[in-house]
Amino acid sequence: MPSRDDWIEAGLRALGAGGEQTIRVDPLAAALGVTKGSFHHHFRGAGDLRAAVLEAHERAQAELVAAVTAEIGDLDASAAVAHLGALIARLPDDRLERAVRAWAATDAAAAAVQERIDAARLAALEAIWRKAVPAAHARTAALVPLLALIGASASTVASRADLEAVLTILAGLAPHVPQVLAEG
Repeated sequence: MPSRDDWIEAGLRALGAGGEQTIRVDPLAAALGVTKGSFHHHFRGAGDLRAAVLEAHERAQAELVAAVTAEIGDLDASAAVAHLGALIARLPDDRLERAVRAWAATDAAAAAVQERIDAARLAALEAIWRKAVPAAHARTAALVPLLALIGASASTVASRADLEAVLTILAGLAPHVPQVLAEG
C-alpha cells in the first residue's frame, strides 16, 4: 500500500505535469497501481491531499533556501553573487513552478504558500546582495534574480541554461552595482 508520502509525491508529479486540477484521487490511484481505498487511509479527502502537496512543495523550497543561505554564509561578495548561476540546477522543475503559480492565481491557500516561498527566496537573495551592495539597495538588487526566475518559469522560450546564463551575467555585473547605485 502506498504511503502518505507516495500519494503526495504522485500529487506533486501530477501538479507539475498538468496543473492543480490533475491532483485527483482516481488518476493518482491508477498511477500508483492501487485502488483509491488506500487514499482514504491517509487523507480526509482530495482537499486534504492538495493541502499536503502544497505543504510538501513549500517545505522543499524552504529546505533549498536554508541550504543556499548556509552555503553562501562564509563566501565573499563576488563569490556569493557568482554562486547564483549554480543554484539554478537545484530549483524545481519549471513546470512545477509554473503550476503552483497558476494555482496561486485562483486559490488563497496556494497564493499564501507561493507568497511565503517568494518571501523566503527574496530574503536569501537579499543576504547574498548585502555582501555586494549597500544594505539599503540589497532588496532592489535581490529582486533582479528573483524576477528573472519568476519570468523564466513562466516562459516557454527560456531554458534553465538561459536562466543560468542570465544569472552568470548578473554575477559579472555585480561588482559594478555599487558604483551604479552611487551615481543613480
